[in-house]
Amino acid sequence: MMIRSLRTRLVLISTLVSGVVIIGVSLLAWTFLVQSAREGIDLQLEGISGRLIRDMHPRMNGDVMKRRIEITHGDDIEESKLILYLRDDINDGVVYSSLDDVKGFFSQFPDGFPTKPADSRDRPEWAMDGPSGPPEERQHPSRHDQSHFGGKGPGGGPKEKGPPRDKGPLKEDGLSGSGPIDQQYATVTALGQEWRVIISHERGYFVLAAVDLTGAITELKALEGGFLIAIPLAIALIGLGGWFVVDRAMRPVREIAEAAAHITAQDLSARIEGSRNSDPEFEHLVDVLNGMMERLELGFSHANRFSADVSHELKTPITVMQGEIESALRGCEAGTEEEERLLVLRDETNRLKSITRSLMLLAQADVGELIRKRDLIGLSEELQELVEDAKVLSAESEIEIHSKIEEGISMNGDMTLMRQAFLNLINNAIKYNDPGGYVRMTLACDGGEATIEVENSGKGIPEAARAKVFDRFYRADESRSRHVDGYGLGLSLTQAIVEGHGGNILLSDAEESMTRFVVLLPVISGE
Repeated sequence: MMIRSLRTRLVLISTLVSGVVIIGVSLLAWTFLVQSAREGIDLQLEGISGRLIRDMHPRMNGDVMKRRIEITHGDDIEESKLILYLRDDINDGVVYSSLDDVKGFFSQFPDGFPTKPADSRDRPEWAMDGPSGPPEERQHPSRHDQSHFGGKGPGGGPKEKGPPRDKGPLKEDGLSGSGPIDQQYATVTALGQEWRVIISHERGYFVLAAVDLTGAITELKALEGGFLIAIPLAIALIGLGGWFVVDRAMRPVREIAEAAAHITAQDLSARIEGSRNSDPEFEHLVDVLNGMMERLELGFSHANRFSADVSHELKTPITVMQGEIESALRGCEAGTEEEERLLVLRDETNRLKSITRSLMLLAQADVGELIRKRDLIGLSEELQELVEDAKVLSAESEIEIHSKIEEGISMNGDMTLMRQAFLNLINNAIKYNDPGGYVRMTLACDGGEATIEVENSGKGIPEAARAKVFDRFYRADESRSRHVDGYGLGLSLTQAIVEGHGGNILLSDAEESMTRFVVLLPVISGE
């Protein structure tokens, strides 16, 4: 469905653009938060693993190592937030394990994790008599620089240093590539929880550390919930703000439309007033519209003056012609060719007189001067008299006239004009009818409004012509109006008279073999 309101379209477009931007920024922020949380956990694991590697050496007592772990990480291990597993691969012995089922935990690892480390070379041993060298020689060896270990090689010289083990490049799944391995990461679901795991190989030691991700996942879910609430709320607020801004921006357009609505055919002298605070674009629009109204007023006044002047000037000569024709008819012999020509001239003169009078009334209606008096009219009695007149007019064509007129209904207006308006409707109903057809007139009152319907049989008005039936000099298709006298001003004049009395006339939807006009008038209902 196409949205026709400019204000609605502007609000939707601005909200859509803002929503796309907000969602895009939120996705980037969410990705950054998840990445930051993961990097933070990996740094935590790297710190735990690195410290354990540094603390372990061949002469470390196992109980001392366990006490250190319990002091440093005991609470987290007891609360199932941390898993530690240390093994001496060279001596094939477990140094420490917080796992009851080591094999079960390892079975949950992804395929290919951990990759097999490079072959370990001989571990440098501490001197049998204990570290006694300078302080720097008593410090724990680093992961990469193995020359810090104090063992001696053959011949009493320093033991030959092997090449350092560098980390292989990390893949997207967190596993190291080929080559010597120091650390590998993976995410594992085991023991009913989700864990972030690091596995380190250094100097023949194997260290596994796993951190429970429940807390991090809970925090991320809370942030996710906040995002899911904040984003729609922000978009809704943007939509409301956009509606307010667009409404303020469109206010000058509404003011111009309201001012232009008061400019009618009866008062084309009104102009749109500009505002001191209006934008230059709207000021230019007001100037253009006022200029257009000036040109319309000038052209409209010329057209109305022409119609009124022509109608008035034609009235006298037509009356004179009519009188001369009547005199000539009285003086000629009956049945002669001269009489026939005079009769034709009389009919055409009467037709011209009727057209002139209709044009003069329409010109008065255009300038708001059609209804010049407001007398109390007995609408029920006037319509009943019109029905009786219609029965006389329709006698030759054998058209039946039916009526249902509510009594006691009155109105204020010009009785002559109202009688002419309804006489036009009845004449049309009789002319555009079938032999032996019917015409029906009804009058009903509901409160302060009367509804008058004039319905007739015969070929209905085509759908394409319904919107033009009240246009001046318009006649429906030739098949309907052929051999029917008329000049296309009757309905236009009827509409002008009805609207001049504060009413409305419309062509009601009807069947193909029937036409119905409905007139709504403000009336005074009888008690």
